[in-house]
Amino acid sequence: MDKKTQGAWLLHHCRKLQVTTSQDFDAIAFAGKTGTLLSAISAEQQGIVIQKRLDALARANNISPKTEMPAIIEELTRQRLVMPGKGGIEVLGLTGYGVLEHTARIFDECQHEAHEDAVIHISEIASENPTTDKVAIELLSDQFKLSTKDTKAALSLAGTIGFFDSEPISSDEKLLFNGNLFRRDEARKVNGVISSIKPAEATLLQEVNDRLQSTGCLPLPTVVKMLGQELFARLHSIGLFDVSVVGNDQGKNHFVTRPAAFSKFSGSIADDALDLAKALVASLTYGMTISSYYRGRIQMISRLMEKLINGHSVGPATAIGNDYQALELKGVVAVSPDKNGMFTMKLLKPEVGRLALTVIQEGDITTESVTHLPGARVTEYVAPEANREIQRKNASEAVKLNTRNLLQEIRTGGLKI
Repeated sequence: MDKKTQGAWLLHHCRKLQVTTSQDFDAIAFAGKTGTLLSAISAEQQGIVIQKRLDALARANNISPKTEMPAIIEELTRQRLVMPGKGGIEVLGLTGYGVLEHTARIFDECQHEAHEDAVIHISEIASENPTTDKVAIELLSDQFKLSTKDTKAALSLAGTIGFFDSEPISSDEKLLFNGNLFRRDEARKVNGVISSIKPAEATLLQEVNDRLQSTGCLPLPTVVKMLGQELFARLHSIGLFDVSVVGNDQGKNHFVTRPAAFSKFSGSIADDALDLAKALVASLTYGMTISSYYRGRIQMISRLMEKLINGHSVGPATAIGNDYQALELKGVVAVSPDKNGMFTMKLLKPEVGRLALTVIQEGDITTESVTHLPGARVTEYVAPEANREIQRKNASEAVKLNTRNLLQEIRTGGLKI
């Protein structure tokens, strides 16, 4: 496993640990939180982050400025990625891949247990193809010199936390998989799903996939209406769709994308590991299809995005002060006050913009027209994995049974090469 992929799994697992009280994966939690903060405070160009912004970004990413951030800043200083100063810190210029590689290095250099390496390793394997817990136990015991008892305990705890999912396929065997199953080898796996469902359902799935490929992103109600709630629940629970949520004081709106759409470069979890490009695309889609603040011509979105990607600011405009707050809290954009109560906005992570623009350009998100970055006023963003987790927890027994059948088909039904 390369360091970018390892770093991405550390961030993924850290997000799962943040909603538990488990202390059994302490090194994963520390490296993941350190990488998360590093992503939030860094830009492609070296810059200074004042203390007030540093504290705000830490809180926005569920990191305590008082109890957790001092140790994180100390580690980032040791890694020579930041330089603390009076009233703030100076941060080295970094790309998203750079953040992932440094996250992996921090984990490797801090004292950690073999079972922590093991759960990262099996997560990557389960994202390629579903695998049984029996195979996983044998593999991990051999590779990481763990006893069978310790390996079983680690897998059980990791599954409970949500590092990966499991579905029983017999009285003594489970199938392990995760929400990254369709990021790579998408066509092969989708074909396997199509071959295992009813012909009428396969036709509906093909229609939705065609729409997603041509538009890039669709509102969730549109997809559910096309597939029906039960079929959508089955397919969503195995990760065939990503569902993002953008919210503001007017409520929440759900959008569907294909996981592979955000795996343009490596076909792995390393692409858009922190869901930043998904948040940008969902925010833009909200502004163009739901928000009442848009106007103009569609091709201008590409031009304005390219302006941001090239390092220029957009604005000034009053709406910028309210729009894209969720992206601001993730360190994707910086908003600055201008004259007469207006604001300008700059993209801090051009590679996020490039990936988002690719998804937008490959499919016209809307036939409506816009001249400005749409007034999305997005104050909240919920990532796809959190939404898939909710879908899994709320699934009926019938949906779970069909989910097992789909996973078995992906694992064995003409999909083994």
